[in-house]
Amino acid sequence: MTSTTESAAWVDAWCAIDAATAVLGADREVIAASRSVRSLIVDFARAGGSDEEIYDACAALGRLIAEHHGSGTLASSTIDNAAAVLTGCNASWVPFGRAAVVEAFTSSLVEEARQDGYRSWEFPACVVPLPDGCIAIAAGHPSTEAEDLAAWAARIAQAAALKGVRRAFVAGPDGSRRTVEEALDVVGVAYEGSRT
Repeated sequence: MTSTTESAAWVDAWCAIDAATAVLGADREVIAASRSVRSLIVDFARAGGSDEEIYDACAALGRLIAEHHGSGTLASSTIDNAAAVLTGCNASWVPFGRAAVVEAFTSSLVEEARQDGYRSWEFPACVVPLPDGCIAIAAGHPSTEAEDLAAWAARIAQAAALKGVRRAFVAGPDGSRRTVEEALDVVGVAYEGSRT
């Protein structure tokens, strides 16, 4: 492994290239926020670059770029920028490192979109208030996992009970509708169901 001072100089040079090619303000933020993982990548690359740890570090960098809303351009070019700085090192890790960054970046964005989609089914977004302490519930949560559905339905039922709802009209596919109805039973909210 290299010394801390040597690593810092390599990381500084890598960050400078990334910053010069950054397309978003968020790119500059994640460049600054990712120094420790970049230092790991530099150390692994200078030590030979063939260990699995370098790919794990590259994946961590990809996740950081996604979490900080960095650009796909940064995710796809940062490892090539590192390779430009790390001259004289074994470069066999570069294509796999690039792939690890991009795959982790992409999967993080997909997971974030999935979670955003799930949040759109949370109370009160999935509810229409009706007169006389009633609500209509759109029970169409996209998950097919029983545990996810049960937790989601429990949150809806609890929120409805806390709002003083006395009756609910529940519509949606059988699985999610039944799960919501069971949760409403637990909190004592009457319901009528409708299949879609």
